[in-house]
Amino acid sequence: MATTITHSFKPTKDNVKIFGRTIYYEGALWISHTGSGIEFKFNGKTATIIISPDSIYGALSKDFPAHIFVYGDDKLYLDTLTTESTMALTITFDERGEHTVRFIKVSECDKGSVYITDIETDSDKIQPTPAKEKKIEFIGDSLVCAFGLLDTEGDFTTKTQDGTKAFSHKVAQKFHADYNTFAFSGFGVYSGVSFSGVRNTDILIPPLYHKLGMVTWNLIHPEAATLVLSDRAWDHHEFEPDLIVINLGTNDATYIQHIPDDTIRTNERQNFIRAYIDFIKQVRSVHPTAEILCSHGMMEQELCTEIEKAVTLYRSETMDTKVTFFHFKLHDAKKNGMAILNHPNYLSHVESAEELIREIENRYGWTSDPNVDIREKRIH
Repeated sequence: MATTITHSFKPTKDNVKIFGRTIYYEGALWISHTGSGIEFKFNGKTATIIISPDSIYGALSKDFPAHIFVYGDDKLYLDTLTTESTMALTITFDERGEHTVRFIKVSECDKGSVYITDIETDSDKIQPTPAKEKKIEFIGDSLVCAFGLLDTEGDFTTKTQDGTKAFSHKVAQKFHADYNTFAFSGFGVYSGVSFSGVRNTDILIPPLYHKLGMVTWNLIHPEAATLVLSDRAWDHHEFEPDLIVINLGTNDATYIQHIPDDTIRTNERQNFIRAYIDFIKQVRSVHPTAEILCSHGMMEQELCTEIEKAVTLYRSETMDTKVTFFHFKLHDAKKNGMAILNHPNYLSHVESAEELIREIENRYGWTSDPNVDIREKRIH
């Protein structure tokens, strides 16, 4: 029997297509955000991706392991969690030939990263798959992170996140678009989640938008952090989207709804509008030509009027007509069921994706693929 010769490759741009805000650091590719990962082609039968979680405080923790999918030729081969300090994720195809392998992190950035050190195959070459014609960036909160989609009750854990069931992933699928996410559960524009009526400025998207990301445990245990994402600038030229979808405001709404004083609540609504305008300007400053679609309403609709007003005022101030507002329908919990902590479940994400797909087609003239099926079967 002939001995199989294994070749080893580094996860660099020369060898793999990289998607998401990632960084190649000390010989490894660090992957953090929902939907981030790599894709490559090779001519052979077997491929192995060597990964490690960032820390026992992050992706190696009991409650917040990284949730990983590995696809072979568009078929899901591995659905796994990071449970060991080093893991070898192997796909063996039935036949030798040209195959495509895709590695995706489907849990969110805030709870931990993974890093790929090597890719091993029985081929003497691997190569990146080509870039797609369209590019979309999704900026958001738990809805883009696919918070709790895989269960109906319980506390938050990355085990119940699946970014491939989020509306954002499904929209990109239908348009055959490459996409990046920049999203964190609980984060807002003016206030992070707060049920006390006290503004939460600790978890805001705008201060982080020009950074690689953020992992909370890095700030709690800095002595254990090899790489602090929030200390690293992100080069926006790495990904120039045609369309940016900003889906924020749900966590700001929790704060504003719980302000007991009517006058203060009214003033804070105005402050939210101003903060939202400033964030649009921040995004526009690094993506001068992209369409920007500000969406809201999927989980709750408290600030739909304010977000629409922010867009109107921004357009009036700047004469920038490429920034628009989209009002999602409220998810139908009675029909579809509920995910963890009152979040829309995976069936509602399909309906929201279909809404947004129609809006993108009508507003921008994009064409979705009728042969791509984004529907989900009921699992509970």
